[in-house]
Amino acid sequence: MENVFYKPLKTIAVMLVGGFEPEQAFFIHFVAITIGHLNHANVRITWGPLKYIFNNSVMHLYHHAYDLPKNHPYGMNYGISLSLWDYVFGTSYVPQSEDGSYRIGFPGIEKFPVHSFWKQLFYGFKSGS
Repeated sequence: MENVFYKPLKTIAVMLVGGFEPEQAFFIHFVAITIGHLNHANVRITWGPLKYIFNNSVMHLYHHAYDLPKNHPYGMNYGISLSLWDYVFGTSYVPQSEDGSYRIGFPGIEKFPVHSFWKQLFYGFKSGS
C-alpha cells in the first residue's frame, strides 16, 4: 500500500509545500525510489559525508536486524530515503566495526509463511501473530 498511498502523497506534498513543478517533484520521487531500492540491493554504499542526509544500504541493513542493540530496544534506522531524521531523533545506528555476521529478520520468523504470498499478506491479521 506504500505505492498507493504514501508515494503519491509525498509527491503531492513536495509540489505543494516545496513549490515544485510536477517534473521536479517526479525527479525527487525518482531519487527517493532509487535510494530505497539501493538500500535493499545488498550493495555496500555509504554516500560518504552525505550519509548523514541520505539513507544508505549499510545503515538500512541494521533496520532489519534480528538482534537489536541494547540502546535501541524498539528498532533503529527508520528513514526511508533520508537518514537525517534518524540522526535528529536519535534512532540512527551503524556500528563502528562490523564483521557482517548479524542475522536479519524478527522473532517468530520461523513461523512466518514463506511459500505463500497470500498467507504472508494476511499473516499480521491472525490472532496471536
